[in-house]
Amino acid sequence: THRWSQKKLCKTIVMSATYRQSARVTPSLLDRDPRNRLLARGPRFRLDAEMIRDQALAVSGLLSRKLFGPPVMPLQPDGIWKTVYNSGRWVTSTGEDRHRRGLYTFAKRTAAYPSFLLLDGGSGEVCLPRRIRTNTATAALVTLNDPVYTEAAQTLARRVVGAADGKLSQRVAFAWSLVTGRPPTATEAKRIVQLYQMQLEFYRQHKVAALQMATVPLGELPKEMDAPELAAWTVVAGVLLNLDET
Repeated sequence: THRWSQKKLCKTIVMSATYRQSARVTPSLLDRDPRNRLLARGPRFRLDAEMIRDQALAVSGLLSRKLFGPPVMPLQPDGIWKTVYNSGRWVTSTGEDRHRRGLYTFAKRTAAYPSFLLLDGGSGEVCLPRRIRTNTATAALVTLNDPVYTEAAQTLARRVVGAADGKLSQRVAFAWSLVTGRPPTATEAKRIVQLYQMQLEFYRQHKVAALQMATVPLGELPKEMDAPELAAWTVVAGVLLNLDET
């Protein structure tokens, strides 16, 4: 019926009930098709490298909505461009350019943006017909240590402390909902509370480390906020940004 029209074939596929169905799993579907071989539910894929960064910036409130223009140089670890025969310099962008979507990140084939590279974005040195979907230890290495994600976690921590009242349970629910799009279960909330209390106790005994965790690389501590509290919430925010569901 398509007469070899790829356009019509693609339209038929994307408008089909199978293609458009939810990834939500019900007990009956899980029992009938545990491995999804019959396409009983929509698939779940890890976001692409740029989208992982964009989402972390978006939920924290840092993402710039600016469109078009020349490439930008967001935060990246020091020393990436210190290579042989390299006369260029990575100059971190300022203002909202620092937090523009990954699409606008300056690309250099011999020194790819490190977080994109470790999240399977490809180096740009060769043609990449498709990206391999993986979820390896390097993903956590990026999202727990890269300065972009540290800054996003610090900003998310300040957003949670500033937007929700002093009740810990409400702050946990607010943070979880921001990141995952749903409220936490009782078990999930309990674990986050335990993590927060453990980190808060640690940072109250280590004030210098607390200040560093709450301000580097984001910037000066707001006057009305407490460094140990923000440091503890930064750790919690980092954990939330690292959830598979996120």
